[in-house]
Amino acid sequence: MVRQSVLEVTARNLEEKDPKKQVLYSAQKTWFEIGVDMDRDMRYGAWQIKEIIDLTLPPSQTQKVEHLMHFDSDTEEVEIEVKLLYYISGGKGDVIFTEKKQFTYEID
Repeated sequence: MVRQSVLEVTARNLEEKDPKKQVLYSAQKTWFEIGVDMDRDMRYGAWQIKEIIDLTLPPSQTQKVEHLMHFDSDTEEVEIEVKLLYYISGGKGDVIFTEKKQFTYEID
Protein backbone atom coordinates (compact mmCIF):
# COMPACT_ATOMS: atom_id res chain seq x y z
CA MET A 1 0.00 0.00 0.00
CA VAL A 2 1.50 3.34 -1.07
CA ARG A 3 0.24 6.55 0.47
CA GLN A 4 0.87 9.71 -1.46
CA SER A 5 -0.32 13.29 -1.78
CA VAL A 6 -0.66 14.93 -5.19
CA LEU A 7 -0.88 18.67 -5.87
CA GLU A 8 -2.50 19.53 -9.22
CA VAL A 9 -2.34 23.06 -10.66
CA THR A 10 -4.31 23.97 -13.81
CA ALA A 11 -4.75 27.32 -15.59
CA ARG A 12 -7.62 27.67 -18.08
CA ASN A 13 -8.54 30.34 -20.61
CA LEU A 14 -12.24 30.86 -19.86
CA GLU A 15 -12.83 32.70 -23.14
CA GLU A 16 -11.88 29.63 -25.20
CA LYS A 17 -14.95 27.56 -26.14
CA ASP A 18 -13.09 24.35 -27.07
CA PRO A 19 -12.33 22.45 -23.80
CA LYS A 20 -9.21 20.90 -25.36
CA LYS A 21 -7.75 24.36 -26.04
CA GLN A 22 -8.79 25.85 -22.68
CA VAL A 23 -5.87 24.48 -20.67
CA LEU A 24 -2.96 26.95 -20.72
CA TYR A 25 -0.87 25.32 -17.99
CA SER A 26 -0.97 22.07 -16.03
CA ALA A 27 1.44 20.60 -13.48
CA GLN A 28 1.59 18.03 -10.69
CA LYS A 29 3.81 17.48 -7.67
CA THR A 30 3.74 14.20 -5.72
CA TRP A 31 4.84 13.47 -2.17
CA PHE A 32 5.31 9.86 -1.02
CA GLU A 33 5.13 8.16 2.35
CA ILE A 34 8.52 7.92 4.10
CA GLY A 35 10.12 4.51 3.66
CA VAL A 36 8.52 3.58 0.32
CA ASP A 37 9.81 4.53 -3.13
CA MET A 38 7.88 4.99 -6.37
CA ASP A 39 8.12 1.23 -7.08
CA ARG A 40 6.64 0.41 -3.63
CA ASP A 41 9.99 -0.95 -2.41
CA MET A 42 11.55 -0.19 0.96
CA ARG A 43 14.82 1.73 0.55
CA TYR A 44 17.61 1.88 3.09
CA GLY A 45 20.79 3.32 1.49
CA ALA A 46 21.92 6.77 2.72
CA TRP A 47 21.37 8.42 -0.67
CA GLN A 48 18.03 6.60 -0.98
CA ILE A 49 16.87 7.84 2.44
CA LYS A 50 17.68 11.42 1.36
CA GLU A 51 15.72 10.88 -1.86
CA ILE A 52 12.74 9.58 0.12
CA ILE A 53 12.86 12.54 2.52
CA ASP A 54 13.07 14.98 -0.42
CA LEU A 55 9.88 13.44 -1.89
CA THR A 56 7.99 13.39 1.42
CA LEU A 57 5.75 16.01 2.93
CA PRO A 58 6.37 15.83 6.71
CA PRO A 59 3.28 15.49 8.92
CA SER A 60 1.73 18.72 10.23
CA GLN A 61 4.05 20.84 8.09
CA THR A 62 3.43 22.98 5.05
CA GLN A 63 5.50 23.40 1.94
CA LYS A 64 5.29 26.27 -0.54
CA VAL A 65 5.29 25.43 -4.23
CA GLU A 66 5.59 28.12 -6.90
CA HIS A 67 4.55 27.79 -10.54
CA LEU A 68 5.64 30.30 -13.17
CA MET A 69 3.01 30.50 -15.92
CA HIS A 70 3.27 32.33 -19.22
CA PHE A 71 0.15 33.21 -21.20
CA ASP A 72 -0.34 34.62 -24.68
CA SER A 73 -0.50 38.42 -24.75
CA ASP A 74 -4.14 38.33 -25.92
CA THR A 75 -5.34 36.28 -22.91
CA GLU A 76 -7.77 38.41 -20.93
CA GLU A 77 -9.18 36.01 -18.33
CA VAL A 78 -7.60 33.01 -16.64
CA GLU A 79 -8.96 30.62 -14.02
CA ILE A 80 -6.38 28.88 -11.85
CA GLU A 81 -7.45 25.77 -9.97
CA VAL A 82 -5.41 24.05 -7.26
CA LYS A 83 -6.28 20.61 -5.89
CA LEU A 84 -4.57 18.54 -3.23
CA LEU A 85 -5.47 14.86 -3.37
CA TYR A 86 -4.58 12.07 -0.96
CA TYR A 87 -4.22 8.51 -2.24
CA ILE A 88 -4.26 5.71 0.34
CA SER A 89 -3.88 3.00 -2.30
CA GLY A 90 -4.93 2.34 -5.85
CA GLY A 91 -6.21 4.93 -8.29
CA LYS A 92 -8.94 6.65 -6.28
CA GLY A 93 -7.73 9.83 -4.61
CA ASP A 94 -9.70 11.90 -2.14
CA VAL A 95 -9.70 15.66 -2.65
CA ILE A 96 -8.66 17.23 0.65
CA PHE A 97 -8.31 20.81 -0.59
CA THR A 98 -9.39 22.72 -3.68
CA GLU A 99 -9.43 26.38 -4.63
CA LYS A 100 -10.25 28.29 -7.82
CA LYS A 101 -9.43 31.91 -8.56
CA GLN A 102 -10.11 34.01 -11.64
CA PHE A 103 -7.72 36.67 -12.89
CA THR A 104 -8.65 39.33 -15.43
CA TYR A 105 -6.05 41.21 -17.43
CA GLU A 106 -6.55 44.44 -19.39
CA ILE A 107 -5.09 44.43 -22.86
CA ASP A 108 -4.02 47.77 -24.27
